[in-house]
Order: sequence, then C-alpha cells, then structure tokens
Amino acid sequence: MKILRNRGTIRPKVTTMPRSKSEASSQLELYKLVTEQQRIKQELHFIEQRTVILKQRLNSLKDQIADTEQNINKLRQSDHRHPNLPKRPNIFFEANNYQAFEIEY
Repeated sequence: MKILRNRGTIRPKVTTMPRSKSEASSQLELYKLVTEQQRIKQELHFIEQRTVILKQRLNSLKDQIADTEQNINKLRQSDHRHPNLPKRPNIFFEANNYQAFEIEY
C-alpha cells in the first residue's frame, strides 16, 4: 500500500550540524540550492508533460463518449422503426421456480 504524505510544502533537506561560515560552506550551500532548483524544474517539466497527456486522453474519451451516445440513439431509432421484429425472449426467471436441497458427503 502506498503511503500518502502531505505535499503542501516542500521543505529543504536539513543538515545535522551547522557548518562554519566559510567560502567552502557557502559553495556547498550554493550547490545544494542549484541541485534542488534543477530537480524541481525537472519535476515541473514532468508534471507538464503528464498534464498534456491526461488532457489528450480526456479529449479522446469525450469524443468516444459522444460517438457511443450517437450510436445508442441510432440503435434506439432503428428499434422503433421495426416494431414487427420479434422481441428477445426473457432469459431471467423468478427465483421461486427453483427448489433447494442439501447434499452431505
């Protein structure tokens, strides 16, 4: 089972010990920020691609639904035009026509 977590805010990764203020620590901090920025941009690009694919699928489903509804309406109209055709027999039976019994083995 997948664990869902609240994605309301994206928190930066926290280091366990604060670093002393030096050029190397500032460079490391800059590297972390740039790396996170690239990751977020890549994730946004992926989300945009996924959104385009989902919108295309929704449009396709919308067209298929419209075609199916038209087909249903055509079939209904053709059924009303031919009232002399024999109706399909009722294949459902009442439950009270059956008798139940137990078998022991």
